[in-house]
This record gives sequence, C-alpha cells and structure tokens, in this order.
Amino acid sequence: MLLVLFLIGLCAYASNASQQTKRPNVVVFIMDDIGMGDLGCFGNDTINTPNIDALAAGGAKLTQHIALPLCTPSRAALMTGRYPVRYGMASRNIMRIVPFLSAKAGLPPNETTYAEMLQETGYATALVGKWHIGTYCDNTGCQDPIGQGFQYYYGVPLTNLRDCRGDSNVFIAWDEHIYRDIFITYIFLLWGSYSLKKRNIIGRPGFMILFAISTILCGGFYAFIQGIKMMNCLILENRKVVEQPYTYDNLANRMTQRAVNFLEVNHDKPFMLTMSFLQAHTALFSSDKFTNRSKHGPYGDTVEEMDYSLGEVMATLKRLGIADNTFVYLTSDNGGHVEEITEDDVREGGWNGIYKGSKGSSYEGGIRVPTVVSYPGIIPAGIEVSEPTHIIDALPTIADVVGIPLPEDRVIDGKSMMPLLTNTRTMSDHEFMYHYCGGYMHGVRYRPREGSISYKIVYMSVRLIPGPHGVEGCFNTYACQCYGSSTDYHNPPLVYDITNDPSESSPLDTHEPFVQDIIGKVEGALEVHKASLSQVPYQFSLLRLLPRPWAQPCCGVFPFCSCREQSDASSLQMGPTMEPPLSVSRQVPVEEQMSPQT
Repeated sequence: MLLVLFLIGLCAYASNASQQTKRPNVVVFIMDDIGMGDLGCFGNDTINTPNIDALAAGGAKLTQHIALPLCTPSRAALMTGRYPVRYGMASRNIMRIVPFLSAKAGLPPNETTYAEMLQETGYATALVGKWHIGTYCDNTGCQDPIGQGFQYYYGVPLTNLRDCRGDSNVFIAWDEHIYRDIFITYIFLLWGSYSLKKRNIIGRPGFMILFAISTILCGGFYAFIQGIKMMNCLILENRKVVEQPYTYDNLANRMTQRAVNFLEVNHDKPFMLTMSFLQAHTALFSSDKFTNRSKHGPYGDTVEEMDYSLGEVMATLKRLGIADNTFVYLTSDNGGHVEEITEDDVREGGWNGIYKGSKGSSYEGGIRVPTVVSYPGIIPAGIEVSEPTHIIDALPTIADVVGIPLPEDRVIDGKSMMPLLTNTRTMSDHEFMYHYCGGYMHGVRYRPREGSISYKIVYMSVRLIPGPHGVEGCFNTYACQCYGSSTDYHNPPLVYDITNDPSESSPLDTHEPFVQDIIGKVEGALEVHKASLSQVPYQFSLLRLLPRPWAQPCCGVFPFCSCREQSDASSLQMGPTMEPPLSVSRQVPVEEQMSPQT
C-alpha cells in the first residue's frame, strides 16, 4: 500500500514538474471594432461580459493601449511588431484595407510574424477567425495564414461584411441610393448617346457601340456588387474552401469548436492559438441562444456571444490543466464604429466611452482599445496599467514570455510589456509612438522620461459632426478618412495632456514655452523616425487592390462558387499535410481537414 501511494505521489510530482518546465503556451484574442466602452471591466454595466471581466480580474487591464485606426494595418502591426509603413501597408488613398480576397494587396511574405517565430521554435500554431491582411500567393510566397506561420487555419480570410448577410452591402453604407444612382447613370448615358445620334454627330453603328458600352459598364457594376458575397464571404480551412458564401448558422460556435479542438489535440506540447473574433463588425450576428438577450439589442447580443466563446476557450485551458502555464493577450483591432446606425435608427456600432472619435480616425476613440493581459503567477492579478502601450508590443512581449530572440534583420518598433505587467518598471519603454492614419502622420504620443504625464501632438485630424443618439463621428463619410476635405491640418499642431485630458477637449496653449519644447522634441523624433524608413513595394496601389478572377478561391467552377460546410469540428484530427496555394483551377480534396501545414 505504501508503495502504491509512493508511486502515485511520484507520478503527480513528475507531472507537476513537467508542467513547470514546459514552455508557456500563448493565446491571443483579437476582437473586431470593440470600443473602450463596450466591456464590463472597462466600465460598461449593461453588456454582460463575465468571462472577459474574469480574465481582467486575474491579470492586468491596460487602459492606454493603442492600435491603428483600421483593421488591416492594425492586424498587420500586431502580427509583425512593426509600423505598417515599413512594409508598404500604410495607404495614401481612400482604400486602407484589403478589399478582395483575390487582390494582391497584403502582408508581404518576407515579413516575420509572431506565428513564424513560435513555429520555428517548435510551437504548434493556429489561427481561428478573421485574417484580413491578404491571401495572395506568388513565387515569393503566400500572404495567407498558412504562409505566415500558422500551421492550422479555420475562418474568414477577409472580414465579416454587410454583403455576407445578404440584406445590405458596403456600397449602400457609402451611398444608400447606389442602385438608383446606377440606374440614373445608365439612363443618362443612353440619353447622351441618343442625343449624339439625333444631332448626327454619330451614326447608328456609333450609337450601338455606346449603348453596348453603357450597358456593360452599368450592368457590370451592378453584377459586381451582387457578386461580392460570392467573392469575399467564404470560410477556409487551411487552404480549402469549406463554405461559400458562408452562412451565420451556428457560426460563432463553429469557430469556438475549432479553437477548443486545437487545444485538446495540442495541449501536451507548447502551442500558440490566435482566436480572431468576427464580432462585432457588421453584419451583426448571434445564435438563437443569444438573440434578444442584451439590453443593447443586436450589438449587445453579438458582444455577449463573443464573451461566451472566449469563456469556452478559457474553460478548456483550465479543464486541460494548462491555464496556469498560458500567457493570454486580449485586444481590439481598433475603436468602435459609432457611425454604424441602421435605417431604423438602431445602433450597430461600438461605444468608445469618454473618448472622442471613431474607428478610422486617430482620435482616442479610434485608436485606444480595451486590452487585458493574463499570465498566472507572473502577472499580478487585478492590476491596471495606465502607461502608454501599443499593439506593436504584442510580438516582442510574446517573444519575451517564451524566451526567443527578436529578428535582427529589421526594425522592431514594439517593446516588451512584461516589465510594466510585472511591476518591475513603472514607465513605458516608448518615449514616442507614431499615430499613422493610412500613410499620413496624424499625430505623435510623447511620454517624457520623467514625471507621469503623456502628451499627444496632433498634426491632422478628421472633422467630426453630430450624429444620432448624441454621438459625434464621421457621419458624412460613413468611415473617417485620413486626408482631404473632411480633415483639418494644424500648424502649429494641437498639443493635449492626454493623461489628464483623455477626451481631447482642451489643447494646451502653444505659446507656452514648455509646450513649444514638447513640439520641438517630437519634431526631432519624427525626423529620426522618417530617416529609419526604407523604400518598399506599396501594397495599396490600384493594380494591387483590384480583384484577380484567376486567383479567386472557389468551391465549384468560377463564377458559380457554392458549397456548405458538412464536417463536424469535434471529430477532426490534426495530422501533417502539404497543400499548394488554392486557385480556381485546383480543388483541395474533401478529406484534407484540420491538419497543420508543414
């Protein structure tokens, strides 16, 4: 009997020792368009987020964590630890995101992501959910998750769009009368062609040519709008299209099941899971269990189901006995989209609390995002970090946690947050942070090396106008723009004490000597920063933004792409496979399922 007890104790000790010596796991949660006022732990008392609140109670809440104003550049910055301007993803035109799955724009394959760094050191890596930083493949490599270090991928490679639900589209968001305008344009072109013929400027052949051109242009544009759902609304598993266009039936649960299954298959080895939620980007969606549950209508339902999904992942870590050896980072890709209001005056966008502005702008409401970090036994429970941190800090922080060196062949702009999170340092390692809006420098955040105040220097800002529900935003352009008639240029720049005036309501007097000193130091830092930039291929040129039909992922024969997911996520197993990039000419076998790519 004593021998049995001894052996049991020895096994328990060995198991505990193994757990302690195993390299830490990493879980990254990325929320979509969640504002600073949307979560319980950040002050919301009407949307229920108990799982996120519990994560914050067991770790650190970051109250001055900065992202970029829009999803594509922000997600690229998170993955690389670098400002997007360093690899051509800082747009100088109106389009700041990857607009089509088959577009060539995206994260260059030669960039190093935290997934690649971890995979190279033996970690199992997976991404579940939204990607939206490119999927194009050429002879230099692939921009998709598999090409950027994730061994397993399941999710929406572009983003959740109004078009995907089928009752609206992104063009209507920009122009609510888009179909009427197409029809009027068509009639105008026909009238102009007829007038030219009637005045004998052109003959019947010329009229027929103009008639055909008008019909092709207007009809083609209408067909293009109708085809966006097929082109962009699909689910990939690794590089196989499993649903096109996707439906919202049980969608959140399908994502959650894939994440849980990955943990169950890989819990005995070091792993990194990135769960990139579709919530709460429009179109809003929720399962029957969460519909009509929140006081905030569809938006609240969506956020509460996202919280439930996070809770399922965290519960799985605990059930598998690995929660205490897992570093968790939760953030949002940008602030809430306050301009998202339906024709029925229902708010479908997030709430940014006391912070001015919206998604798309460099006001605090567009770039300050709710963030929680947890690492039991290492990061003290229940602390709050008010020092400036940035989404580019994710990569160096993860590298610090797992003990791997940063790439030495490129500039890494991020800093490890671990000294702040473990209370070994009380001041941010960032003296300066650069607030890009697309390719335009809208401002700089300055944290002097003494004192406790941070300053924000603003060179450009979007013009906000009053909207419904007492909210100010970019209601004349739907999404805030970075340049042009809806922006203001400030010379001298506006200077805010962002520590004591986080709402950016009272700029400091630029005639004051200490304010002039701040401006001088920031402009000196800007010169150094600009000198560190290199010429790189521009990812948002017109040719890179256009769709490429030959590169369109398709289950079926293009353009008749259609399929529904049949697999049961809970029964899928991981196993090594190798797949070439997906194209319309090559269909991936059905039996290739949840397999890490090697």
